[in-house]
Amino acid sequence: MSGIIPSILEAATARAGDRIAVTFEDRAISYRELDGLANRIAHTLLAAGTRHGDRVGVFLDKSIESVACLFGIMKCGAVCVPLDPTGPAERIAYIIADCAIRRLVTSVGKKRKLAEILALSPPLGTIVTVGSGALDIDAGDAAVVPWDTVLAPSETALPQTAIDTDLAYILYTSGSTGKPKGVMITHRNVLCFVDWACEYFGLTQDDRVSCHAPFHFDITLFDLYATMRRGGTVCLVPQEISFLGVDLVRFIVDNRITVWQSVPSVLTIIAKQITGPGIDLGSLRTIFFSGEVFLPEALRDLMAKIPSARYVNIYGSTEMNDVTCFPVDTPPLGPVLPIGKSCSHMNVFALDDDGAPVTKPGAVGELHARGGTLAAGYWGDPEMTAARFIQNPLHDRFLDLVYRSGDLVELDADGNYLYVGRRDAQVKIRGFRINLNEVEEALSRHPAVEQIAVVDLEDESRQRFLKAFVVPAAGAALAYGDLKRHCLDKLPKYMVPEQLELCASLPKTSTGKIDRRQLRQAATSAGS
Repeated sequence: MSGIIPSILEAATARAGDRIAVTFEDRAISYRELDGLANRIAHTLLAAGTRHGDRVGVFLDKSIESVACLFGIMKCGAVCVPLDPTGPAERIAYIIADCAIRRLVTSVGKKRKLAEILALSPPLGTIVTVGSGALDIDAGDAAVVPWDTVLAPSETALPQTAIDTDLAYILYTSGSTGKPKGVMITHRNVLCFVDWACEYFGLTQDDRVSCHAPFHFDITLFDLYATMRRGGTVCLVPQEISFLGVDLVRFIVDNRITVWQSVPSVLTIIAKQITGPGIDLGSLRTIFFSGEVFLPEALRDLMAKIPSARYVNIYGSTEMNDVTCFPVDTPPLGPVLPIGKSCSHMNVFALDDDGAPVTKPGAVGELHARGGTLAAGYWGDPEMTAARFIQNPLHDRFLDLVYRSGDLVELDADGNYLYVGRRDAQVKIRGFRINLNEVEEALSRHPAVEQIAVVDLEDESRQRFLKAFVVPAAGAALAYGDLKRHCLDKLPKYMVPEQLELCASLPKTSTGKIDRRQLRQAATSAGS
């Protein structure tokens, strides 16, 4: 059926099945081979009892096989739940329990972490292992399906039972309750965005598009599915070089990348390694970025070093995907880069504190979005879904859901939105969405912590980081290393505070709440 994500792969295979679909390190796979492998995975999952709408976990590093697994899961009508391959066992076990994952695709190389996860999570029904080797751990009552068994079934296509409004993905993000929350994304959500992106960025079958982010990060929806919609080649960036500037520059050159998407902090790392005329990055025709603020001076440096590329600032979140864009036609001169105007597939507007639309330059309001990429809500949390996915406040004539982003924006004189800040405790660090409440909840479980407050700050290079202010329990000794080890057991590495300050007490507002503004000011003054 044309309305589901696997149709992208099947159509590309029918058009030009011998073209290269995905590359990873020294390997490549054609569209025809990828489609056949995805079909085998789908047959395996169906034989294991997977039913329409079941959630299937993907606990794998990026690879050609992991891309095939995503397609295979959707081909049998199930829902992909990509799990952070570097995440702590406790967090992954929580996700497995939260969305009732009964089938997991993993690899033998993950068996040590998998053993920790299985000890904390509900029992699994089936574990499919990618690659060679035996999974010699206690899997409980789960049936373990080795890779050679996966390769045995027929690669013939399966009858499709999914429709466009069915779930394709559940992507977990940092949550305000102290636990990650699962955003439900439909096939229609993804394809609506993909169709816009293909047109806006002018993708063709000759494009070689980087895939820098891990698969549990929503920006990979473009990398994979927009590229394949046009029959281009997805070039997977190995996890181990994700933040190594020299290696990333070499990756772009060696893979002849034409379109690059990443968070600005990664592009800043890349720019610092472009030091002379001997580096040929002329293949890059488009660079776009999202996930965090790109400092204008850093963007000017990048544009000077790669002058031939087209630059675009994209804004969005997992709940709505990318909804505004701002083409950066000339090096920015102002202190703030706009996030732009509504993409053509969405309608974006801002409402002030009185619920009135923001229409004049300088006015500030909360950004709202409506349109085809709006997610179906939060898995298992109807209360949170009702609070954030609301009836359009501007009318009540028919059902018209909009997403309250929690982001405060301001209009400039040209009608572009400028990002101002957040209403809640959510921040972005190196493109990762972090709710400070979740970090604080994890830290507060340390027995030597009496009180905790976490704030985001800027370092000398204006990169954001987290700092924890801790009041130790009476008589307790507490060191940063001890607290960091505690955090790494419960949080992904990117959510662990980089600095710790022990305090006798935390400042309070007149209402008795922790005064984070005062903590930020004190930290900034101390660093100046």
